[in-house]
Amino acid sequence: MSYIYCSPDNHYKPGESLKNLFEALIIKPFEHDLPTLAEDVSNNRIYYWEDIARILRQGQSNFDETSYDKPSNEYYFPKDKVSIYCVHHMPRHLFGTYHIFTNYLIPISETDKVVFIDFGCGPLTSGIAFRAFTGPCDTTYFGIDSSQTMLEKAAVINKYGPNTYREPFFDKIALIRNSDSLIRLLDEYIENGDRTQIILNFCYFFSSPTLDIDNLSDVLIEIMKKYNQHKMCLIYQNPDHRALSEARRLKLYGKWEKLKTDLSVFRSQGTQSDVETFSYRRLINDLPHNNANVYYEILRYE
Repeated sequence: MSYIYCSPDNHYKPGESLKNLFEALIIKPFEHDLPTLAEDVSNNRIYYWEDIARILRQGQSNFDETSYDKPSNEYYFPKDKVSIYCVHHMPRHLFGTYHIFTNYLIPISETDKVVFIDFGCGPLTSGIAFRAFTGPCDTTYFGIDSSQTMLEKAAVINKYGPNTYREPFFDKIALIRNSDSLIRLLDEYIENGDRTQIILNFCYFFSSPTLDIDNLSDVLIEIMKKYNQHKMCLIYQNPDHRALSEARRLKLYGKWEKLKTDLSVFRSQGTQSDVETFSYRRLINDLPHNNANVYYEILRYE
C-alpha cells in the first residue's frame, strides 16, 4: 500500500498508514492537550495561518521553553508548541519534501547504502518523506534539531513506523542537538570507499535565529574533505522567495548563498532551483490548502 498518494495535478493525500499516524500522534494529542484551540481551529473561529504562526513565531519559537501569547492570554508549554507545530506545519513540509524527492532526486534502490543527514529535523518530517520515497533501503538517519522536545517527538514518530508499529521508519538512527558530533557518527556508519551516498537535507532550516552558519560551513567542509570519494547531495528548501519581504529574503537566502560559496571549491553538478506548487488538506478542519509553494535547490557533489 502506498504511503502517500499524488494526483496528476500535484494534490497530495496520505495513505491509510500515514492517516493513522497523523490521527494517533498529531491530531489526538492536539485535541486532548489544547481542546479550546483545537475547537477554534476546527470551527474556523481563528485565522488559522496567522494566529497559529503568531504563537509559533513563524516556527522560530524556542520549543523547549514555555511561551505566553498575549492576544489569547494563554501559556503554551513545550509539548503544546510542538503539537501546534505538527498540526500546522507537518503536512505542508512533508508533502512538499516528498514532492521534491520524487521529482528531482535520483532513485535509490534497495541495495543502495545511504546516510541521510536532516538539519532542523523537527518531528521527523523529512525522514518520513525520505522513507516513503526510498522504501526499505539501507538508510542511516541522523536528525539534528536544537530542541530536545522536538527530538523526543521525532523519536516517538520513528517508533510508530510506516506500518503502525510493525517496524520503525529507521532502525539505524541518531537524534542530536547540534552538528558537532556528525564526523564521529559518520565514522561509525561509513567506511571510506564503501560507496555510501551522503544526503544533506535542509528543510526550512536557514530561518533558525540561532543558526551559526560559519560553524555549519566548517562541519560540512570537513565532511566533504574526509568523504570525498562518496557521492553527496545537498537539498535546500524554504518558502517561496517571491512571497517574502526583502529583509526576510536576505536573511534566509543570504545564509544559504554564503554556504554555497564556502562549498564552491568542491566539484558540483547540476544545480537546480525553482518554485514548486502543490496542494493538500489541513489536518484539523480538512480545509484545502491550494497553491502551497516551496523553493528548492539541489547540489550534487560527485
